[in-house]
Order: sequence, then structure tokens, then C-alpha cells
Amino acid sequence: MSSRVTIAVQNGDRPIYFTGVIATMERPGFVTLSIPPEEQWSESLRWLTREQQERFATASFFKMLQMQITGRYLKLPRRQPE
Repeated sequence: MSSRVTIAVQNGDRPIYFTGVIATMERPGFVTLSIPPEEQWSESLRWLTREQQERFATASFFKMLQMQITGRYLKLPRRQPE
């Protein structure tokens, strides 16, 4: 089972959206993220503040994404096999 994920980053009164992330659960409880190349997000990145852009480039940001997306993904209702 996999899901598309959109990341929204608040910038003032406007959210900036980053699309293309795929969350997949191949084994129960183990969620893998597929993050698109930075070039795919280049337009959206330009709308972020310098501080936000710097955070986006850190490993800790992607660790936080992994934790947040995994937690939310595991709470999604699952379809029962027929």
C-alpha cells in the first residue's frame, strides 16, 4: 500500500506546497518515503525564507518528515482484503 504525500510549509499567511513524496508500507509498521530530487521542488523552494530553505537542506528536517509522515500514515484506515 502506498500514498502520495503533500508537504505544506507555512510562509507568512501563505502555505507553500511540496508534492511528489510517496509513502509505502511494504511490511507492517515499516514506512518508506520516496522523496523527489530537489530540482522538482526548486520553484516552491524559492518562496521560502532563507531560514526555511536552510532547514530544508538538513538531515534533521528529513528525519522529522519521516517521523511525522510515518505517524500519520499508520493512523490511516486500511481496507480489508476481500
